[in-house]
Formats: sequence, C-alpha cells, structure tokens
Amino acid sequence: MRSVLVTMNEDTVGEVSTFLWWLGWRPFAGILLGVILAGLFVVANPTLASLAVGALIGLGLWYTGTKEVDRTYWTLLDDHAEYTKRVAEGLRDDRPHGTCYTLNYSSGTSLWVKPDERYFTTHALVGDESVAFHEGVGVDMKRRIPYVRNEITEIRYEWLSSIQYERPYVRLELTSGKSIRYRANDAPDALFDDVRAHMQRRPQDTAEKKGEAIQREFD
Repeated sequence: MRSVLVTMNEDTVGEVSTFLWWLGWRPFAGILLGVILAGLFVVANPTLASLAVGALIGLGLWYTGTKEVDRTYWTLLDDHAEYTKRVAEGLRDDRPHGTCYTLNYSSGTSLWVKPDERYFTTHALVGDESVAFHEGVGVDMKRRIPYVRNEITEIRYEWLSSIQYERPYVRLELTSGKSIRYRANDAPDALFDDVRAHMQRRPQDTAEKKGEAIQREFD
C-alpha cells in the first residue's frame, strides 16, 4: 500500500482572538497577570481596593479567554474534520474495495475550558487480505497547530491472533507475540466485527485453496 500524505499549509488554524485564546488555556498565566496588575495598581494607589481591582482584572481576562476558547474551538475542529476526510478519501482511492473506519482520540484538559487539548484520528482500512492502520491526523488545540503522521501499518489476518479494546487503546495481538496499540476514545465495535469475520474466514479460505491445489494435481 502506498503512503497517504496530506499537506497542511497553515501554520495555525482556527478563527480566534489570539491573545484571549492563548490566555484561556493557561489559568496560571491568568493568576500571574492578576498579581502583576494588582502590584501595578497598588504602586499607583496603595489601597486594598486597588489590590483587589488589579487581581480581578487579571483573572477576569483569563476567564474571558476561557469563554473565547469555548466560543471558537469548533473552527479548529472543522479544519481537523476536513483533513481527516481527505485522508480517508485517499485511503479509499488506494484500496477501493476496503471498508474504512475512524478511531478518534482526545486528551488533556484545562480549567473551565470545554475542548480537550489534543485531538487525533487514526483510520483503519479493512480489506480482503489485511487490515491497514493510518496514523493519523491531529491538532494541538492550545498551539492551534495541525499535524499529520504519515505512517501506515498493514497487518495480514494470518499474522493476527486477536483484536480487542483496552481503554484507551485498540490492541492487536500478533502471532509473533508482539502487540500493536492505537488510541481510541471508545471501542470500535464495527471494526472489531469486520476484522474478526475476516480472521475466521482466513483459515477456511486457506484450506479451500490447498484442497483445490491437491485436486488439480489429480486432474
């Protein structure tokens, strides 16, 4: 199978307010900003009220940043979904008779922010002879940077002894004793059913081919 490469031209993605987006992901930066502003206010007017006002402004800016993240994060995920779609189309073009499945994974949290810090997608393409995994399309939400790991691993069914889900991994056990893992938020039951059906058919297909070969020798 050929490699599938999707090039991303943008250095960053998403339509956001850059400073508020940056601040919204970093509560400690909000605290530090509050301390700095409180100090400046106290220098200008040494009262407890000035201290409180400076601290509240700093924390208020951070809170506004969290709302900016919650309001605009979908613009990054839209780009991520588009790149994911293009990779899936490339895989289907490479093996038109296969079935493509998507494994989505996200990780990392920040205080009072809805989206996770990282999103990553792996595609599994189930064919007649093997299953191929493409890793994958991802986006770093904090830095607003998309990326692609142009890596395809193809596993023939006769090399595969089992496939199962152990949160947060899809785990493939090979007959060699080695294992391969791919991250996924949930168990991809449809993928498992498809791969296991091919694994069960494989010994039968092999036996039938051997029988046909023996029969041809006697014909």
